Amino acid sequence: MRGLLAIKNNSMFVKLLLSMTAIALITVVLISSVTYMISADNSVRNSIGYNESVLTQQQELIQKELTTIRNAANSLLMAQSYLYQTIGGKLSVSSLIDLSTLVEEQKKLSPYIDSIYLYYAPLELVLTSRPEIKTSPILSFADRSWLDTLNQDSGSRTVWLTGRPNGFSPDHPATSLLQKMPLIGHVEGAIVINLNLNRLFADYLSHYKSKKGTIMVIGPQGELLYSDAPDGETLLQQMDTEQVTTDSGYYIGDSDQIVTYTTSNMTGWRFVDITERSVLLQGMNRIKIIVWTVAILYITAAVAISYYVSRRLYRPLQSVISYIVNSEESERRDKSGAPSSTDEAGFIRHSFEQMTRNRDILMKEKRKVDELLTGNRTAIKEKYLNDLIQGNGREEPASGPDHAAELLGLKLDFSRFAILTLELEEHDPKKGSEDIFHSHLLQYGLMEELGEDIDGEIFVKDSRHTVILLSLHPDADDTFPIEQARSLKLYFLSRYGISVTIAVSRVHSGEPSVRAAYNETQEALNMKIYIGKGEILPFSILDEWKSEEGSYYYPYELEMKLQQSLLQTDKEECTAVIRAITREVLEQRLGRANIHQLYVQLSGELVKTLVQTGGEVTVVFGESSSYTDALARAETVQDMEECVLTMCSTIIDYHREKRSKMTDVTLQLATEYMDDHFNKNISVDSVAEHVKRSTSYLGRIFKESKGMTVNDYLIQLRIKRAIELLKQTDTSVEEICREIGYANVSYFNKIFKARTGLTPGQFRQQQAAEQRLAQGKGPKTS
Repeated sequence: MRGLLAIKNNSMFVKLLLSMTAIALITVVLISSVTYMISADNSVRNSIGYNESVLTQQQELIQKELTTIRNAANSLLMAQSYLYQTIGGKLSVSSLIDLSTLVEEQKKLSPYIDSIYLYYAPLELVLTSRPEIKTSPILSFADRSWLDTLNQDSGSRTVWLTGRPNGFSPDHPATSLLQKMPLIGHVEGAIVINLNLNRLFADYLSHYKSKKGTIMVIGPQGELLYSDAPDGETLLQQMDTEQVTTDSGYYIGDSDQIVTYTTSNMTGWRFVDITERSVLLQGMNRIKIIVWTVAILYITAAVAISYYVSRRLYRPLQSVISYIVNSEESERRDKSGAPSSTDEAGFIRHSFEQMTRNRDILMKEKRKVDELLTGNRTAIKEKYLNDLIQGNGREEPASGPDHAAELLGLKLDFSRFAILTLELEEHDPKKGSEDIFHSHLLQYGLMEELGEDIDGEIFVKDSRHTVILLSLHPDADDTFPIEQARSLKLYFLSRYGISVTIAVSRVHSGEPSVRAAYNETQEALNMKIYIGKGEILPFSILDEWKSEEGSYYYPYELEMKLQQSLLQTDKEECTAVIRAITREVLEQRLGRANIHQLYVQLSGELVKTLVQTGGEVTVVFGESSSYTDALARAETVQDMEECVLTMCSTIIDYHREKRSKMTDVTLQLATEYMDDHFNKNISVDSVAEHVKRSTSYLGRIFKESKGMTVNDYLIQLRIKRAIELLKQTDTSVEEICREIGYANVSYFNKIFKARTGLTPGQFRQQQAAEQRLAQGKGPKTS
């Protein structure tokens, strides 16, 4: 009976042991399998992520080079319009030389430019940078497969051509950038820049090869542009193009090929990486062995732990059952080895101590969270308010309590509110990170100063913009936000000396309207281009400054006046004309794009006038296009006007200095020529021809500088030489006349007498008499 009872009791222990062992075994097997699957999946995903990052980096680097080439095409497009001149329906020799030189120089801008074609449709002429052919009629030009694309009506004036037939190398298709003309000017034609793809891809793609994949570049029409594997065409045919539907992404093909791709928005080229899944999983065999080894160890340990835990669990359970059945049987089981009450107390005490330790850990973690929230309250507050104005508010209904706002201590009342967006005008991005740092310090200082005085919340949107969510009292007037903006503007000027533009929304109600109110301030800030900096811009100002974006205006008559004033180097007239253009812009309420295009085109015409008058752009404005950068940074019409005024002043100063230098050189050349050739039959016309100036211009500057005419100067030189000959030689008057450049003796006598009061003969006689007299006096004095 005692043995049967022991077996019965032990059967429960065995069941418990087997159950826990089975659970441990199943758990370990599942964990091992899942671990291997997760490792394999992570390996694939890591490969995809690595391939995506590499492809994106490669695509961005190559696109940067292609952008440089496209900018070179735009620069060539603008420069050729200033150099293009025809004579009798043909390209002038000077233009041909300048344009050929320009094409050669543009080719040197990038090592990935193979050659450049400059095609003029009216002349049916092609200028190239190829060493074997510089110019050619289009009908006999070997490489003209791009003409079909040029004649097609496309939506863009810039077209990237891939796989087109190459007339100079039929076995190697060409890849080109086609830039249609005109952009500036009126001459139809095109600029074709042929790319050296082999060198471009070799420089960039060969340095970023994945360890196990194949990298390819595919053109817009599906043609293979590059592959780092010899079987690139085969891989291209195996690709499932139907799954490549987005600009970037990946898919796993039926043959377990992992295809990662990204597409260039500029050229339409697709960068593809193809990696075999089996190759990636080859390295997983070692992981599989490790996982199963660890699993076996875990199973062994689990069996031992299960045995120990089962016995520990079984003893309290046995005590409980014994207590429920009868106390006598419990006593017998105590004698046969059942646990005493101290075991249960120890178990309870151990559990209580564990709970106490867990509570201490939780309280410690709670204090860490509180400290983290307190230290980063400002940043969390900015994130919350930025999400609010962007429409990314809380997910629960707006009518419910906003626990996040309460936790952050925000003063938000959406019953009536308005938004003020402040834009600091003193910030200059050219000053670098230091100025941005100071700007942020100022903004956060303002948050501290104004936070207590403003009924609402103030936070920093970015380095130039600070946003105020202003709560309005139910009895407050709708003009209260504008009055608050005026006070803030005066505060900035008086305390910091900083000009600030403040946009004010209309009065709104309800949390969902926050985004709309913020958008109103952004629309009002766009009106700064008309109003100027440092002003109050309420949303109602949009009705006063509505513009017709569809219509285009350009002041051609005022442009002609400006060019005339520029040629006459009249700064006052230039200033008056530019001011008149600005008035027209403001009166006609032109759109932003029209205004910017107007001033850019106007600056281009000023540069064109400078070039046409013989000026050099780099000499006047420097190597970098400072005036274009200034126009691009201009935020208001007044800024753009100031840029154009500065350009005019710079060009006029250049012309004045150039004319002054030209006058000094001309006078020096004319004087030297007359000093060396006065004894020849030269005239004012021959002197003017020698210095390459008109007779009137030479006479005017000579009179202003010497105080006499050119002819008077010639006569002075000849009379001076005649006097020397009359004094020092016995040469006849006729010979002296010919010696000093006169052919008529009577005319020489007339001119000599007009200058000296005596004829040449009388002058010689007078000199001889004075000499004899001087000789006769000599002995007397001695």
